[in-house]
Amino acid sequence: MIRLIENILINGDIPTNDKLMAPDDAVTRILILGGGFAGVQVLTKLQHIFENDASIDITLVSSDNFFLFSPKLPEVAVGMIETRHIATPIRSLCKKRTKFYEANIESIDLNSKQVVLTHAIGSKSASPTGWQSHRCSCHKIKYDYLILALGSETTFFGNSDLANNALTIKSLDDAIIIRNHILSVLEQADLEYDDKELQKSLMTFVIVGGGFAGTETAGQLNDFVHDSIKDYYHNIESKDARIILVDAHERILPEVSEDLAEFALQKLRESGVEVMLNVRLSGATPESVRLDDNNVISSHTLIWGGGVKPDRLIANLPSCEHDKDGRIIVNHYLEVMGHNRVFALGDCACVTDPNTGKPYPPMAQHGIRQGELVARNIISLINRRKGGDRGDVERAFFDSKVPIDYKPKVVMAQIGKRNCVGILLRFKVHGFTAWLLWRMYYLANLPTREKKLRVLLEWATDVVLSKKRDITRLNTFTETDEKKLESSQL
Repeated sequence: MIRLIENILINGDIPTNDKLMAPDDAVTRILILGGGFAGVQVLTKLQHIFENDASIDITLVSSDNFFLFSPKLPEVAVGMIETRHIATPIRSLCKKRTKFYEANIESIDLNSKQVVLTHAIGSKSASPTGWQSHRCSCHKIKYDYLILALGSETTFFGNSDLANNALTIKSLDDAIIIRNHILSVLEQADLEYDDKELQKSLMTFVIVGGGFAGTETAGQLNDFVHDSIKDYYHNIESKDARIILVDAHERILPEVSEDLAEFALQKLRESGVEVMLNVRLSGATPESVRLDDNNVISSHTLIWGGGVKPDRLIANLPSCEHDKDGRIIVNHYLEVMGHNRVFALGDCACVTDPNTGKPYPPMAQHGIRQGELVARNIISLINRRKGGDRGDVERAFFDSKVPIDYKPKVVMAQIGKRNCVGILLRFKVHGFTAWLLWRMYYLANLPTREKKLRVLLEWATDVVLSKKRDITRLNTFTETDEKKLESSQL
């Protein structure tokens, strides 16, 4: 797919669909790139104000046709929540006049105010290397206001050994693959009861990265593995299962205060998770992990939550100021400096917290608040262009732009089943009560009533019935294809 797109662009033969360009000068075109927390929040706020305004054209583009509630990925990975319950179709969030396109963003031209999109045409055929399409189409879209909310992607910092042998926890597919892999090694370990060394290796799980993703994955995985062994895998001793969290820094959870991070570290260790700090990975194989002190951990499971970087389009976007990680540096209105009516927010933007002087960490609640701010500032700019019309009382509320100034009131991390640590209105909380508060907070931020109800019923069922873990393993299409390929080669 990528090679096909490159060939088209190199040869200069880019078929375009002029119908998408909306050349009518009387229409103000707002283009949102990205369907994550930040992009969807901008969409929601703009729709609320401009739903009945025919002069405003709103378009959202995303490579997926769903909004992913990513903080719940660790729970999906251990089967606490069904996959569909944290994925909401973006079209269900769009009002009648809003446009949505599922496509890849090929290029962004800030000077000509144009974005090129690509997408596959027709059916897709499965292959051992993934999904491939034999044809793609390109489209050009013009805009008046551009919102860059493309999020981030996993980075292995140039280490190909880690990239080739680690599982990631970034997408819905990642969570499904991790769950299937964990269940697979549990089944293998149960069968290898007469080879204790191999069994212990299979029962050693290494998670890299002490941020929210890595810490919460370690806590969830620790409970899932030990509960499953106790209930189902009687040839495995629970003491042989090791959950190891590795981080290159002096503490975990750099997104939160130092005292809360230390508190979470103590609770993780009390639950049985081995935490290694100031340790880096130097390499990996399918059967081992090598640390920077040359110690080798025998393990068949490496889960990477050790770092993210902005999308390549963001990192390579010309005439923008970038930080050392490649994120776009914005002003306190979240505007891209040097480009009128262009905003950047979320994980792809470097937004300075005026209270600390440091960039806001990549957290969902920051993306939501930044989305609200960008929407408000765009409404303000449009109001000014229209001569400050005060006919709409609600729109008049957004009369002037406002700078970013957000202090998170709730910071929580789930470190296991029904166990959470966090700070709520400056009070340190932990245990079951904190876990309930954490769940209610995220439940309130789920995008639709249907998803809220489904997740609430699932959580309630788990608490009331105290049911055993579901260890059903469902093969993905890729795994099925690989098995067919292996059989044909025998």
